[in-house]
Amino acid sequence: MSSVTDELLKELKNTSDIESFFKTHESHFIEETTAGYLNTLLKTKNTTLAAVAKKSGIGEYVYKIFRGERTASRYVLITLALSMGLSLEETQLLLRISKYAVLDSRDKRDSVIIYSLAHGFSVFQTDDLLEEQNMVTLT
Repeated sequence: MSSVTDELLKELKNTSDIESFFKTHESHFIEETTAGYLNTLLKTKNTTLAAVAKKSGIGEYVYKIFRGERTASRYVLITLALSMGLSLEETQLLLRISKYAVLDSRDKRDSVIIYSLAHGFSVFQTDDLLEEQNMVTLT
């Protein structure tokens, strides 16, 4: 956990008034939606939705996710992260915003994904690496 998260957790455990805690720390709460963050990243990464759809191998389903019409699974979000060339930090935030577990280096499969993100691997390169390790692929 980050130091801000640690501090918030400590304070939350010791507070006697949850409403006061909310008001005091309003700026620390994650209010972004998955679709909103994905669209922000799309602009930040200077790419198009069509390019992400093609690189992900997911196809038309990607458009529904970016419009907020469908809820993507954790592994679909990871696939999108790889397709968009996201950093580990951007991917972790995407997972947190979407209410999924962040990637954990203590998990072998997650370690392969972290390695892939760190080395700029594509979805298909990541799937090859997962397959080489006898792990379930993303696609």
